[in-house]
Amino acid sequence: MEDVRIILSGLWVALMLTYLLGDVLRIFSGDFKAGEIAGQKISQKMLLGMAVLMLIPIIMVIMSLTLPYPVNRWTNIIAAVFCLFSI
Repeated sequence: MEDVRIILSGLWVALMLTYLLGDVLRIFSGDFKAGEIAGQKISQKMLLGMAVLMLIPIIMVIMSLTLPYPVNRWTNIIAAVFCLFSI
């Protein structure tokens, strides 16, 4: 059971690093304009949404290692589906 928890935790870390890599590559490619995303001005709601989207993998790393199995399984499924459909 510990192996599954470590694998899940590692996958959440990989997702978070993939998000960050995409952001860094977008900035270095010159596709980044300060204060805008895809031609839209960044609002407070957009910033909050991005913060929540980045917090989910960080929280899930810890939760994957600490939650009991049945709760862990469903928490990971729900969080993964949320991250999938929020992109």
